[in-house]
Amino acid sequence: MSAILKTKPLHGSSAASGREVSASTGSVGDVSSLTAESVPVALVGDRLLAFQSLQLLMRLDRELLKARSQWNQDWFRRLMRIRPRAVRRLSRRWERLTPTPSIRLGTLRRRYHANLACYLYDTRP
Repeated sequence: MSAILKTKPLHGSSAASGREVSASTGSVGDVSSLTAESVPVALVGDRLLAFQSLQLLMRLDRELLKARSQWNQDWFRRLMRIRPRAVRRLSRRWERLTPTPSIRLGTLRRRYHANLACYLYDTRP
């Protein structure tokens, strides 16, 4: 199984000249390589696994936002119990990539409290 990533070319200059003038420095740079058509990239092996685990983590974070906005504590709690496993999976697969990606993964920690409304109400008598 492989994933195909489709990329769009950048359009920042006229296609006829292939050159762009920088407004700040007034220098002319060749951007023809930036405006060229890009080819789809097929991911295989460890890169495919890292891509899939990154997609899983992003989907979990999106669901967390939905659960929090709907004040659904059970849904939120279940997602927060699953999330550390997805983070470990992503970091493990990210470390296995060769060559090492130029972008560091960084910290993926999230603060967790089972009660979403704990900071809104003072429970002291």
